[in-house]
Amino acid sequence: MDKSDFNDLEEAWTEAKKEVTDAFPEDELLRNIGYRIIVEFMKPNVIFDRELTEQRQSIATARVPRYQGIIMEFERIVDANTRVNSETLLKLQSYQHSIEQQERSERGLAAVLPWLGRLVLVAVILSLFFASMRTYRPDLFYKNNILLLLGTLFLLIVALSYLFVLTFDFSEYLIPFTVGAMVLTVLFDGRLAMTASVALAVLVSFIIGGKLDFAIIALFTSMAAIYAVRQLRTRSQLFTAILFIVISGAVTLTAIGIIKRLHWTDIGNNLLYMTISGVLAPFITYGISALFEVIFRVTSDLTLLELTDFNHPLLKRLSQEANGTFNHSVVVGNLAESCANAVGGNPLLSRVGAYYHDIGKLTRPEYFIENQFGGENPHDTLAPSLSSKIIVGHVKDGIKLTREYHLPPAVADFIPMHHGTSRIDYFYNRALDQQSEETGSLSEEDFRYPGPKPNTKETGLLMICEAVEAAVRSLKNPTLNKIESMADKIIEKKLKEEQLDECPLTMRDLNKIKGEVNGRYGMMPVLRGIYHLRIEYPDQEEELQEKNVENVSE
Repeated sequence: MDKSDFNDLEEAWTEAKKEVTDAFPEDELLRNIGYRIIVEFMKPNVIFDRELTEQRQSIATARVPRYQGIIMEFERIVDANTRVNSETLLKLQSYQHSIEQQERSERGLAAVLPWLGRLVLVAVILSLFFASMRTYRPDLFYKNNILLLLGTLFLLIVALSYLFVLTFDFSEYLIPFTVGAMVLTVLFDGRLAMTASVALAVLVSFIIGGKLDFAIIALFTSMAAIYAVRQLRTRSQLFTAILFIVISGAVTLTAIGIIKRLHWTDIGNNLLYMTISGVLAPFITYGISALFEVIFRVTSDLTLLELTDFNHPLLKRLSQEANGTFNHSVVVGNLAESCANAVGGNPLLSRVGAYYHDIGKLTRPEYFIENQFGGENPHDTLAPSLSSKIIVGHVKDGIKLTREYHLPPAVADFIPMHHGTSRIDYFYNRALDQQSEETGSLSEEDFRYPGPKPNTKETGLLMICEAVEAAVRSLKNPTLNKIESMADKIIEKKLKEEQLDECPLTMRDLNKIKGEVNGRYGMMPVLRGIYHLRIEYPDQEEELQEKNVENVSE
């Protein structure tokens, strides 16, 4: 009997009243009597017994067999090259359920060992990356904020991978894996990003089930993304990165799909997920990079690009209040960028550091020779020691301005380091000439910059470029030989004064910094272009001498 065959009390009353009405359509008295009898005597004759129902349900459930078939120990469930039917699939699912149930029921050492094994494996993977970093990038390895940044980024990628694949059961190709590679490239460089990408690919593929296909695709797309943003200068490069990621991922994924003989529908679905991830990754990178810069105090090329804008308030002030210093900084910026390209440094950082290295001169611009334009020199009426304090003071004033205008530390370091602890020879020698027995002995430390000495390639080469530019500007009739000789003397002087001892520049680098006149990088090609000097070849010299002789005879 079906449930619909039964009526509740209200429905039964309604049906009975209809029958009474049909039986006595014209006699209202009998109808009312009938209605009263129905209400008085019609009671439920089928009542729900919860206890009896639950008892019978338990008995029925107990009669149903809990297991379908029996699998013996060491029995093979499915063999290689065998089609998996519904029965085999049920066995495999039951086997998986049995393993999970067994793991949940384990206690003590048996429960701890699997987690200990996972921890050791993760530690091994990460140790490879950090060992490489300690060997090749010790300048970053020993900074706590950098290690915290890397740990946060690794944790973010791993957590997203776990959520996407294991929690929400999404495709692994939706994981924005290339974000980690691009963020590290933007904030640091491509070499660090490559080693981090290898460690992340192995780590994530292990977490999502040991999928080698994903590791290969993640590595290839990461390398393509690193190449696309290795020198991020414009926003349009983000769209280039999308193209690189999607194309590299599509090629690799299709090739693996063909090898594994996947259906084209499955390959197409994976390509769709890969495309979604590739399109979103560069924009996520842009946001995370900006956020990490603020939180971990790291300077990216994007920030440095903003600082090259001559409309920046500090550069604007420098061009208006100390125009000579501004022009000097721009020329030194060209020299520093060319030298950084020659020795494998950061050319953008070198240029930006050169732009801001003398901003302290804004406090007293008239006390610096490049801003006097042939007028009176206020140092002529000052004692050498006081002049020295004013000159040294532009370093302290520059550091104050960096804090006021919130310049990043990487740029602020150029201000005290471009002079190091060198001595101000002009005023020191002047003080020696004016020294008398009454004044006593001079303290050489009063005529030295406070330092510190340069500790990076970029700050070291700026020290050389700044000194060379100032010296060459003082030459009355500059020639290539004079300029080259001056550069050699200044480099030799800095070496003798041990000003370059703490920076990683080698003797080979110093030769590259000077450069060749016909070369592409270094100081000489830039200085040649600034002073419009022509290279004189032996044949040209002979022709010039013959012309001079003819002119004399006439």
